[in-house]
Amino acid sequence: MEKAMLNNMFEKTGKNIEDWLVLINSCNFFKHGEIVKYLKTKYSLTHGYANLIARKYLANN
Repeated sequence: MEKAMLNNMFEKTGKNIEDWLVLINSCNFFKHGEIVKYLKTKYSLTHGYANLIARKYLANN
């Protein structure tokens, strides 16, 4: 399912995963919940996409 979400991310959110990771990096978030809340509130992402982006970001940092 993650692979499908990554493949569809640009179509569904307007950005690819790399773009989202750069954006989150510039915000200096450290907690999963902070990232999810920010993405859902500021960009109206679904919980699924916000969660995936947060997981990918924290796995790389």
